[in-house]
Amino acid sequence: CHHIQLVYEPPRRSILGKKAVITLYIDGRPVESDAKVEAFNLPPTARIHIGVPNPVLASSGIVRGSLPPWDLGPALLLSSVLGLRDATAMYTAGPEFPGIFWGDRPQRLSLAAAATAAFVMLAENGEKGSVAGALRRRKVPSMEAVGHVMRERGFGGGPIAGPESDSLSAVGLLCKLAPENIVFGFRASSSSSFISSNGGRNHFARRLVNVSRITSGGSASTDAVVYGHSSIISPACFADNVQWIGGPNVLMPIINAAQSSSSLALSLRMIRESVRRHPPNLEMLQAGGGYRMLALLLRQKRIMDANVLDQCFAFAVHGFVPGFQEKDNKGKSNSKGDSSGGPLSKVATHRWVFADLDAMKYLLLNHQVWDLNGAGPELPLRLLTYFNGLVVAHSTHAAFNSRRLHLLGIIRWTLHLMLEATELFAAGASAAALGIKPEDPLERVPRLTPEGAPNRSGIAAAVALKNGWFAKPPLVS
Repeated sequence: CHHIQLVYEPPRRSILGKKAVITLYIDGRPVESDAKVEAFNLPPTARIHIGVPNPVLASSGIVRGSLPPWDLGPALLLSSVLGLRDATAMYTAGPEFPGIFWGDRPQRLSLAAAATAAFVMLAENGEKGSVAGALRRRKVPSMEAVGHVMRERGFGGGPIAGPESDSLSAVGLLCKLAPENIVFGFRASSSSSFISSNGGRNHFARRLVNVSRITSGGSASTDAVVYGHSSIISPACFADNVQWIGGPNVLMPIINAAQSSSSLALSLRMIRESVRRHPPNLEMLQAGGGYRMLALLLRQKRIMDANVLDQCFAFAVHGFVPGFQEKDNKGKSNSKGDSSGGPLSKVATHRWVFADLDAMKYLLLNHQVWDLNGAGPELPLRLLTYFNGLVVAHSTHAAFNSRRLHLLGIIRWTLHLMLEATELFAAGASAAALGIKPEDPLERVPRLTPEGAPNRSGIAAAVALKNGWFAKPPLVS
C-alpha cells in the first residue's frame, strides 16, 4: 500500500515563458528530481483518467502492452499546490486520511500515536535504509523521540506545555487543507451500480459519488465512472470495527477472564492486532491509559511465560513474530523447561523496529509486571536476548532502536535487573548450602529461626532455588 501525490505547480510569470514544475511524492517523500513541462490550463470540461491511459492515446497505438493489476484507494484532486509537509502529513494519517474532510474520520491529533503508526509504515514500504533515514528525508527527524511516556518525563514540552506538545502541529504534520479546495474526492464506500448502453451493447459500470460536494461549492466536479471487470470494495478491517465499538479498552475484560498463559497470549494478540497501524486505537492505549490498565491486569494474573512475553514484546517492536525462536531452535538440544531460547538469527532480527515507547515502558520495563521472585532466570534472559537483537550490528534499524532504548533508560534498567538477579542467585546458593533441593516442598522449610523469629529469608531462599535461581560455579584448576 503506497501513497502517491502528483503536484502541478504553474509558473509564477507565464509571460516570461517559464515552465511549470511537476513533482511526484511517494509515501510522503519526493522523487530525486522534478520535471519541467510547458504550462497548461485545465478547462472546466476536462476529463481525468486514473489507472488507464488516455483513450485517444491508447487507440493511436502509442501505448502498448498490458497494464499490471493494481488497486486504487481514495483519490483526491485539489486546486491548491501541496508541498513536502502536506505529503508527509497525508501519508502519516494513513489510507483513510480523506475522511477528515467530511467528518466520518476526524484527524487524530496525537503525535505519539501517529509516529508509532508511521514507523511501522516506513518499515514496510520497501524504502532503502533505516526508519531514521526515512524521517530525515521527510524533514521530520524529531519524530524519532516521540512518545507519550516522554511527555510525562518532561521531554518534548512535557505535560506542563499542554496538549499542543503532543499534537501533530508540533512537527508541522497537521493537515490544514481547506475543504473548499477539493475538486473531487472518490471513495469506495460511496458508489452505485448502473448499466450504460453504448452502440447497442450494455456495459456494466459503477458510479463513484463525488463526496467533496458535502463541503465544496460550485467548483466540485461530476461523479466518476468505473468501467470494466474491476470491482469496488470498501474494506472494514478489524481495527476499525474495534474503534467503532469503543476502542481496544473494551477488550480488557478478555484479559481479566484468561485462566491460562495460552489464553492470555491469544487475548494479547487480539488487542495487538486492533492497534496495528491504527492511530485512533493507539492513542487510546498510550494517552488513554490502556497500557497502564493492561500492565495492572498482567500483574494480577501472575501466569507469565515465554508466550506472554513474546506477545508483549510484539506490542513494542514491529517485525517481531511471537514464537519464531522456538521454530528456529526446533531440532536443537535445549534443556527441559528452558524458555530463554538460543541466539537470534540474522534473518529474524535485521528488520526489527522499536516503534512504541509506551508499550516497552509499561509492559516490558516494568518490574512489577515481571516479578523475578515468581519466575526463573529464563524470562529475563530471553528479554535481554531480544534487546540485543534490536541493536545487533546487522540490524538495519540498529541506531534508531538504540537511541529509542536509551530514551527509556535501558542501561539503568539493566543494572537494576542484574542486581536483583544477583540477590536471587545468592539466595538460591544459600538454600542449596543448607541441603534444600529444588524438588522439596516448601512445607519442609522451617517457618521459624532458632531464635523464634519468622524465617522469611529461608523461605525466600527456598523459593528462589525452586524457581531455578541456582548455578554451579565452574571448576577452576
